[in-house]
Amino acid sequence: MKVAIFALAFVAALVIVQAEECRDTGDCSHVSCPENDYVLECHNRQCTCTHTTATCAAPGDCSGRCDRDWHCIDGRCRCGFGFGGNGK
Repeated sequence: MKVAIFALAFVAALVIVQAEECRDTGDCSHVSCPENDYVLECHNRQCTCTHTTATCAAPGDCSGRCDRDWHCIDGRCRCGFGFGGNGK
């Protein structure tokens, strides 16, 4: 019985992790960007909000409302959970 409960919990966790990855912006309907100067993107298979004009060299260069974590990727401020995909 314990094995069956563990297997069920493992499968449920796997489904949740897979559900967080996106193939395109259409998979990101569960994410809303904080302000008008952000655009919703699917970057490295993760839904994120990218600032349309701000550039950065480090996450500390990013400011504004972000209810997740700031990331500086490819010189762009991104508000998102973290970035999967190719380990980037």
